[in-house]
Amino acid sequence: MKKRVIELNVNNRQEYLQLVVNPATLEFTDTQNNQQINLLEIGTALLLGNRGLISVTLESFFPSERSPLFQRYGGKRTPKECKALLKKWKDKGEIVRLIISDMDVNLAMAIGSFNTTIKEGDDDIYFSLELIEYKTLNVPTVKVSTKVKSSITKRPSTSSKSSSKKSGGRSYTIKSSDTLWGIATRYYRSGTQYKKIYNANKSIIESTAKKHGFSSSQTGHWIFPGTKITIP
Repeated sequence: MKKRVIELNVNNRQEYLQLVVNPATLEFTDTQNNQQINLLEIGTALLLGNRGLISVTLESFFPSERSPLFQRYGGKRTPKECKALLKKWKDKGEIVRLIISDMDVNLAMAIGSFNTTIKEGDDDIYFSLELIEYKTLNVPTVKVSTKVKSSITKRPSTSSKSSSKKSGGRSYTIKSSDTLWGIATRYYRSGTQYKKIYNANKSIIESTAKKHGFSSSQTGHWIFPGTKITIP
């Protein structure tokens, strides 16, 4: 019996695809952006960089409707429909979420390449799908004031300071393809801080998940565009 579930979905499962036949092996590549430099008196030295992008290639096949595998594991799409769905996601540049049930894998990824093979006399479609981790860029903006400053400066009022301290956090509206992991990475530079955001917004996250037909958000896994949360 197949226990591992490998799912690909976009836009919070508005469209999703579960592999009927899992790849025989899964190899993830997790790079580090180190750089080698040559120094005149020392020789080659290594500069340590930040973590690179995780990538994985899924290689398997979409069984035809006549295949016992299709019937046994509850296939829902024909091989042609599976191929068309992945090609559409690739061509539209969709952010694809990869979820692997027993490996604690839940990554936002982009499709690097999608190759298919059809064998003579076989209705199955064999495929190779390269996925590369997607990170949201958070480029800071600088505002330049064109106003001429007065020579008289006003002392900031103590009331404004106290009110800002009491506000307790920043407001954020969840966008399509957002995840709590990605939001935590953006604000705290560490995705592992996602539970801090979840705990501060547990009530609104859970109620929104139930409005969309889910029994729970699974600790912030299911979040939806338009939800306003607080970044503590």
